[in-house]
Amino acid sequence: MGSPEDDLIGIPFPDHSSELLSCLNEQRQLGHLCDLTIRTQGLEYRTHRAVLAACSHYFKKLFTEGGGGAAMGAGGGGTVTGGAGAGVCELDFVGPEALGALLEFAYTATLTTSSANMPAVLQA
Repeated sequence: MGSPEDDLIGIPFPDHSSELLSCLNEQRQLGHLCDLTIRTQGLEYRTHRAVLAACSHYFKKLFTEGGGGAAMGAGGGGTVTGGAGAGVCELDFVGPEALGALLEFAYTATLTTSSANMPAVLQA
């Protein structure tokens, strides 16, 4: 008789990750289960902290080390208020067009922006 590990099988579901990302993007677009609002230059974007932290070292550090209400250190330019619930993140280093492109990338795995906006996207 073999060990319990011998009976384990793995069944890959190749579309699972893209379907998951698609569902998260739909939730974001509808404002469902969003736990963060990002503000920049007077515009607001509803999003999910977990998605941002998974896609960005900046946001991961902001959410895990910065703590709610703490501003990032040198060169940070971001402040989160609201703690673990529905919070607000104020960003002063990225404009709306670049932020919109980066959020779309985080949720779709496709970066779409104009050539004129590309430097701002890359700098963010």
